[in-house]
Amino acid sequence: MELRQIQYFIQLYQDQNITRASKNLYISQQGLSKSVSRLEEELGFSLFDRHTSGVVPTREADALFVHFNKIANSYQELQLAIDALRQNRVLKIAAYHGFALSCCQDLLSSYRAFYPQAAIRYQEYENPALPEQLLCRQADLAFMRGPIPETLHSLHILCREPVHLIVDKRHPLAEKDSIHLQDLRQQKLLLLSGMEDFNNILLRQLAREGVSCPVQGTADINAFLPILHGSPLAGFGSRRMYQYHHFPDIVFLPLAPEEYEAHPELVMETHLVTPAGMTEDEAAQQFIDYIKQKLRSDD
Repeated sequence: MELRQIQYFIQLYQDQNITRASKNLYISQQGLSKSVSRLEEELGFSLFDRHTSGVVPTREADALFVHFNKIANSYQELQLAIDALRQNRVLKIAAYHGFALSCCQDLLSSYRAFYPQAAIRYQEYENPALPEQLLCRQADLAFMRGPIPETLHSLHILCREPVHLIVDKRHPLAEKDSIHLQDLRQQKLLLLSGMEDFNNILLRQLAREGVSCPVQGTADINAFLPILHGSPLAGFGSRRMYQYHHFPDIVFLPLAPEEYEAHPELVMETHLVTPAGMTEDEAAQQFIDYIKQKLRSDD
């Protein structure tokens, strides 16, 4: 029996719906179902009755929930106690790929300069992987793009950034000042990997608008602009993420203001998050307070 299985069980027990629980855990429905099934096999009895409308906890699940919840809470408290006992507390910060480039100021460097004794381990992941990093205590805090699942708590919104259409300057759309979704009809898209959550939102919105945009492929943050250069493809991404890149033949086009008003989900938010219900220790709270104060003073 693994801690991860217990955490997955708790979320499914609370949501009583595979789709909702997997969304809150940022894992696939298949992955959640397999994990719970393996736990049931190990225990020797069923934890949920499956129905088309959702799942219903069994009597055995009701009996175990209190104990499993205590284990999950105790594990978090244990990790905090271990960290407190270490002479050199290492604050584990996770972020989505490209956060360090997209941040309007170098928050981590300025924090280290202000608190030279502070030890930080910073690591970037795919945005959907961040909840698991936090829930499994591989990270204390994370900088994450919204939407934020119910399992996490948003401490502060660092920035809101309208998504931009990115094309080569010779692309037919490059002459426009701003873009409407209808302008994208029959445009071939290159999607930015690491932004699957946003890509899914965008594609669903295009489908609702009746706009057909065939997806030609994906590329990571480093290959994205070189592929678009000289290409008939169009992509979407963060202007901040590429603020230090020099591609004079690449054009960043905002959507028309009325598009952002009609579709607020096309404005990307960056949040500072922790697991919901967790009490931060002194090192984490010091970092949180500094970030909030730094952003207020820079406004």
